[in-house]
Amino acid sequence: MLNRAQHTAANGVDFSLYWQRFMIRSLAQQRRDQGKVMRSKTLLALALACSTAPAAALTVFPVTNSAELVAAIDAANSSPQADIITLERGLYVLKKAHAEDRRAALPEIKSAIVIRGNGSELRRYATDDFRLFHVAEGAHLRLEGVILAEGSIGVIRNHGTTELRRVALVDSTARGASAIVENYGEMRFEHCEVSFNTVAGASRDAGTIINWGTLTMSSTTFQGNHLSRRYEGVALASTVLNYGTADIRDVVIAENIAGDAEANGAPQAPLVNLGNGRLALKLIREHDNVPGQALVARSAAP
Repeated sequence: MLNRAQHTAANGVDFSLYWQRFMIRSLAQQRRDQGKVMRSKTLLALALACSTAPAAALTVFPVTNSAELVAAIDAANSSPQADIITLERGLYVLKKAHAEDRRAALPEIKSAIVIRGNGSELRRYATDDFRLFHVAEGAHLRLEGVILAEGSIGVIRNHGTTELRRVALVDSTARGASAIVENYGEMRFEHCEVSFNTVAGASRDAGTIINWGTLTMSSTTFQGNHLSRRYEGVALASTVLNYGTADIRDVVIAENIAGDAEANGAPQAPLVNLGNGRLALKLIREHDNVPGQALVARSAAP
């Protein structure tokens, strides 16, 4: 897998400046959001809390290390109302799977939880394979201002509702899996970065993101993701492989690779729409992707 440093060496791209621009954009957006904190808390309480639960104040859990993050998620899962976890900015090393049955580094998300990263990085450092988050059906996770890195069977598997705002998903692989992000529920990306991830030797249809549910995406960049396949019958999408409903707007797709430009067989493209998938696109800017023949590929007619 080419990480950020290797990509810089191989292609002459100063990724540090690129990454700084992403963080500057994130901080600017965060400052705009600060004026809406009280309104956001009210909306979160209404939107995320169970409709049948009695009214209760939001609980805020301040966190400074990985152990505290695990404990905070466990506590929030047992709470009937929406809870906020705030991370002190820094590196949070994830060494093992706490949700072993879900193969996730952090406890399974089972309730309404907001994690505010403040520019922190959650990174797997382990020989065991696991993703970072698993969101259960009926749960609601919002991630804000955080970097998610080095997942080895992807990063997020979502069966509930997951929102990502100013989140970067980088340097991850999908060993034995088909995607960096798997969505079976409802998922929203806003002002995000999905870059330098690898899905190698896929034996079934694969994408950087696979969507079976409802996916909404805006102001997001895909760069330097690399997918390969074991068989010509495997479809590859370097951004989104869609079986569900996807609305993608104001997105940059650059320097991604989905298979081999000369290969035949199943579709390979930045975006692949299969089955009964419904895909809406607006303001898509793409360049230097492989294959480069088409932005969107669809199932071949029987």
